[in-house]
Amino acid sequence: MRQVHVLVEGVTEERLVQQVLQQELVPRGIWLTPVTLKTRRAAGRPHDKGGVSKWSKIEHDIRALLRNSAVDTVTTMLDLYGLPSDTPGLSDAPANDAYARVGHVEQAMAQAISDQRFLPFLVLHETEAWVLAAADELAELTAVPRLAEVLRSHVADAGGPELVNDGPDTAPSKRLLKAHPAYRKVVDGPDAIEFLGLDALRAACPHLDTWLKRLESGSDDGDAAM
Repeated sequence: MRQVHVLVEGVTEERLVQQVLQQELVPRGIWLTPVTLKTRRAAGRPHDKGGVSKWSKIEHDIRALLRNSAVDTVTTMLDLYGLPSDTPGLSDAPANDAYARVGHVEQAMAQAISDQRFLPFLVLHETEAWVLAAADELAELTAVPRLAEVLRSHVADAGGPELVNDGPDTAPSKRLLKAHPAYRKVVDGPDAIEFLGLDALRAACPHLDTWLKRLESGSDDGDAAM
């Protein structure tokens, strides 16, 4: 069983790893262990609030995980939206192509860490985009039928859930709260995505699918094209 540590931002991401990703990857010989950013815990803030202010804090935690020689791969599951401004590759990333932008930043992160066991992954643009992919499931779980149509329209307008933009008022999380103010990030999101199923999520989110394929294939070369 290959041991993979996934550096995540908070409780929501921990649940996504354990509740959704783990079920798919364990039968394929991959054990995922979510690890919350220590810098977040040290700050005494709720895991699912705010953001990390400096790349050095993320880098510190990545390198700490890599010191464990029993771990086969260290990866990340961090939102591209809200990354520290000094994250490698962020300042000169392509602006008009979301997939090129995230790939550029991931490759720069890999080069900065320079360890063959490190496989960076950034969510386009935040994990709530995956919830948009599960619009029908969320509407059923929350018993708000109109919610599905609203969320599907956002996805259709953008060209896919991963392409819903990351503006401060239009990011996936903001759209969810506007459409359904009672939305519970830590519970409703992971439950809806689990209800959708990982295969359907991967089909809707090609960047996520690429990351999972690399984990499944054992390709941990961070310098490879994302």
